[in-house]
Amino acid sequence: MDALRSFLSGRRLAIMGILLAIPFVFFGSSSFGTVFTNYGKVNGLTVSALDVNIAINTVTSRLQQIYGEEFNIENLEEGILNSLVRNEIVSQKALLYQAQQMNLVNSEDEAKRLIMSEPSFQTDGLFNQDIFEATIRANGILPNEYIENVQNSSLVNDFLLAISDSTFQIDSELKKQIKLIEQERNVDFYKIDFNSLKSSINPTLENALEYYESNQILFMDDEKRSFNLLSVSQDRFREMVDVPDGFVDEEYDNYLNRIDASAERRVSHIMVESLNYESSEKAFDAISSIQSKIGTEMTFEEAAEQFSEDLISADVQGDLGFSSGDSFPPEFEEALNSMSVGDLSGIIELEESLHIIKFTEENKETPKSKEVMSKQFTSELIEAESYALMLDTRDEIEDLLLSGYSVEGIANDLNLQFTTTEAKNYSGFEFYDDPNVRDFLYGIDISSDFAEIIELDDEVIVASVFDVIEPSILPFDQVTDDVFDRLRENQANIDVINLQENLVLAMDDESYVLDNNNVMKDSFISVKRGSTLFPSNILDEIFSSPAGITKNVKAFNSDIYIFKVTEITEPTDSFIDSVISDYEDFSSTTSLVKLNLIIEKEISKDIRDNIKNLNI
Repeated sequence: MDALRSFLSGRRLAIMGILLAIPFVFFGSSSFGTVFTNYGKVNGLTVSALDVNIAINTVTSRLQQIYGEEFNIENLEEGILNSLVRNEIVSQKALLYQAQQMNLVNSEDEAKRLIMSEPSFQTDGLFNQDIFEATIRANGILPNEYIENVQNSSLVNDFLLAISDSTFQIDSELKKQIKLIEQERNVDFYKIDFNSLKSSINPTLENALEYYESNQILFMDDEKRSFNLLSVSQDRFREMVDVPDGFVDEEYDNYLNRIDASAERRVSHIMVESLNYESSEKAFDAISSIQSKIGTEMTFEEAAEQFSEDLISADVQGDLGFSSGDSFPPEFEEALNSMSVGDLSGIIELEESLHIIKFTEENKETPKSKEVMSKQFTSELIEAESYALMLDTRDEIEDLLLSGYSVEGIANDLNLQFTTTEAKNYSGFEFYDDPNVRDFLYGIDISSDFAEIIELDDEVIVASVFDVIEPSILPFDQVTDDVFDRLRENQANIDVINLQENLVLAMDDESYVLDNNNVMKDSFISVKRGSTLFPSNILDEIFSSPAGITKNVKAFNSDIYIFKVTEITEPTDSFIDSVISDYEDFSSTTSLVKLNLIIEKEISKDIRDNIKNLNI
């Protein structure tokens, strides 16, 4: 199966891990918590902290599948993780939006059943509400938010699976694919170690000076710029926000009302199907007999397992899961209104069945104190209002820019301060750490007299170029190492060309004597597609080459491989038959990967997103 795993490397399909990614939020490597932050929207769908958390863990898991469990996302270059997480969020939200546009739905009850079947939330094979609540609340996530996320993720999962169901593959086609994947090849090759060859070259100082004089354009410093900068930060407006009288009281009342509205009740039942009896009276006698046994001869749960005619729920002691007031029949909901946890109802008559229900559990959030929530309400108000004030100032600035105002003019008009920075090149500019700001500043057209503006998550920056210092030739003593390195690189490339020509001929010359410490000769037999004996691009070339043809290929690390496939061994029919069961999901998976890429490409055409605050 190593060959199969290698063949399936690359971007994992969303549905293959989508439900597993949700509980992984709580046991994985990263978590955002519940600090109030606006993450924006995608196609009108709100991006929550839970969405961001799941995207981070999905991206992390995918990278670890590619690079190994030891891979740490902290090793990624600045900005790359943000980009990967953003793409993951956009992808999932776009798919969800498309599914909703097609009027596809997935019930809340189904989402709850999925959660109840998750081993992480079970004790001795049964769902444990305490573990569930403790786990998600420890990560700052409300039960309803989590259930909604499972519901949406399951909808995307079903959407993609429904499309994949239209594809199938017959055994003969699958066997052809197995034949290609399990193929083995014998390879003779030479490998030129480019870095070793380069290191063995020692140019003279005279050569270096001559190269420096002839190629001075290669040894110039970078352009330096200084800027006039005006910054308007959201922090500037936080102290300006007034909390209205009665605001906290009103918000706390709304908070309590939301908790009441989101309360869920869990029920188990015993059912007798009226149609299974000669008359409704006999059906009623049957459930009455069961009712009389409960509490005297057996527990409710034992009666449900033994007598309930709802075979599905009977296997889980009659458990029907949770309802927030609209999932169960109205007769159930009405009965529950007068029951406490642990109570049994009387016999409830529906049109075609009779029931006894047990109120087993209530899932209701415990309200936090007004003092605790007051801090959150106030923080959220200040966050929202200060952001709005910053945007108002941004609008004023944009009006002044359109009127031709300079940075200094805008600062004077709005009674703000501006700064003139020291002249620095791109890499030496430290006034802002954000690479997007540096790109913006060093991308300003120096021939223009107009100031330009960039909007960040919590700051607006107006800038113009104050001065430009043109590049100049660096003295030799500052670039000596670079000069020698370039000379070695150039000479190594020339030597490689000569070596390649000789080694290509040597592949068919058994008398050739290898006399170069920078070249290795070897032969491998039974090389598989998933082999780590060669770099991946060399391995691809080996498996796309016919036998007996010498090829010359450069690896990603600049090493050169001159190789010839000497023998191709196809797997036998008996071997294919022995492994075909391992490939049962291979056909649908590969088809689904292709479909997913096509779907995402089509859906991405009309994506509208304003994701922000992804400061990961």
